[in-house]
Amino acid sequence: MKSVMRSIILVSVVMLPLVAAGQDITLYDSLDEAIEAEIEGIDFSDMSEVDEFAICGHSIVPAEVMTAFVRRHNADFDPEIAEEYINVGRTYGIRGDIAFCQAILETGWFRFDRGTAVEPSQHNYCGLGVVTKGLHGASFITVHEGVTAHIQHLYAYAKTEPLPEGEILVDPRFSAVKRGIAPEWSDLNNRWAMNPYYGSKILKIYSDLRGY
Repeated sequence: MKSVMRSIILVSVVMLPLVAAGQDITLYDSLDEAIEAEIEGIDFSDMSEVDEFAICGHSIVPAEVMTAFVRRHNADFDPEIAEEYINVGRTYGIRGDIAFCQAILETGWFRFDRGTAVEPSQHNYCGLGVVTKGLHGASFITVHEGVTAHIQHLYAYAKTEPLPEGEILVDPRFSAVKRGIAPEWSDLNNRWAMNPYYGSKILKIYSDLRGY
């Protein structure tokens, strides 16, 4: 990857069922298989109908709908995370509701299980700093800081301007991005993650969110 690997890491080159704590655990033979297994209920088989959206803009979906959307799969989801995506996104002029969908993809409905390289306590919602297998990635003190780091990374991809006045840089990978190279979500394909449909998958989740 050119900037940051997703939080789901490759844990095996062969699919193999294991039994741990009385449960069957499947190890996947690719990052895509692992991450898509965590996003049950989302059909990624056909993304030809996915609309294009700019990374910059105003959120449309309210935080309470975003929370309800995730809680269908994760009853323990913290609504503060959804609220921060809306609020921080507004500060940076980034679509916080779609960034939230990227976080869903990266964390498996914010459950951080089945092979994720980060833990919930790290408040790392997009795999920042997971640049090679085995690394646990960056850690942030609060939900606000973790969401801000994610939004700042998107800001680096989509814009060339300095950070908004008064904002402090917390994204440890900000300087690793070629500024302004990805103004639309589809431009993240083969950039944020080495997957030709990465941005399209984010937008597919967003389409399901809008239809919820």
